[in-house]
Amino acid sequence: MSDRFAVGDLDDRAREILQLVVGLYIRSGEPVGSRTISKAMSRRLSPATIRNIMADLEEFGFLIQPHTSAGRVPSEMAYRFYVDSLGSSTKPVPSAEAYINTKLADANTPEELMSTACYLLSDISQNVGIVVSAPIEISVLQHIEFVRLDQARILVILVSQSGLAQQKVIRVGASYSQEELIRAGNYLVEQFFGRTLVEIRGELVRLMQEERMQYDKMMRNLIESWSKTLDQTDPSVESVYLHGTGNILSKFESFDVARMQELFRVFEEKSRLVTIINECVAAESGDGVQITMGSELGDPCLEGFTIITSPYVRRDSATGFMGIIGPTRMEYRKGISVVSYLANACGRMINA
Repeated sequence: MSDRFAVGDLDDRAREILQLVVGLYIRSGEPVGSRTISKAMSRRLSPATIRNIMADLEEFGFLIQPHTSAGRVPSEMAYRFYVDSLGSSTKPVPSAEAYINTKLADANTPEELMSTACYLLSDISQNVGIVVSAPIEISVLQHIEFVRLDQARILVILVSQSGLAQQKVIRVGASYSQEELIRAGNYLVEQFFGRTLVEIRGELVRLMQEERMQYDKMMRNLIESWSKTLDQTDPSVESVYLHGTGNILSKFESFDVARMQELFRVFEEKSRLVTIINECVAAESGDGVQITMGSELGDPCLEGFTIITSPYVRRDSATGFMGIIGPTRMEYRKGISVVSYLANACGRMINA
């Protein structure tokens, strides 16, 4: 029986009981029994009637009974039903909203804003906060500057029209004066202002191949060194903010050490984490909050976990994502509201 058919086959009483089981289990972490449900329903249904309905829900695959004499716990399918029934909640509670606004107001640069948002996602949800900034390679160029560090190294500072900055150190085969480097930066800004880094590099390569570019050997060597360094760098790693990985440990009374080690490797290998999130986003439709859980994540070490994400769009049309990663038994209303609110707030602030 498919998940969709099973959900559609439930009557109103079964749906109400299923929502109560998931909600109570999220709050307590303990298997939920029929007497607890009966009390939560103001005894509108007897424990015996509820037990029969819970047995049907177990047969459908929504509930699991850990032990013969124990109550039931939700399956992943039950969590999906519960989340899909919540709808979208765009605002956190007033105290959390005030806390968020105060913290964000202290951020003076786009980088500080992203870092603060990541901290807030983790702090409020008590899960892992993650912010994936759109790589500067697809951002629209506003400024580029070359700074001489020593005879063999130059610092390249790139600034997008949204104000996000990225720095890279490149190695060059010759020594250049700061005056020459200023001239090179000015040339690139004059010729390529308002274009993405990907477009700029493609145009530079074409012009160099056709030998139509009007600049000297210094400029050619500088651009080739810069392009080579960019090719060797994974942009997804540099555009990821992560906070609160230790929160995961407090969510489990007992856990598989080997599995936790693999999970923390995912956090350390940021490119792998970005790949997972990009696949989650690609699998969903719409621009709002997206929730991907357990088997939907496509990574065995994330079984029993959920990722809640939302995009934010900069004025140069580059899209980034932010969200939380936590156990499937999480406070979804709080998670959805904080992710949605922060994505909207950061989008407005970074575009102001």
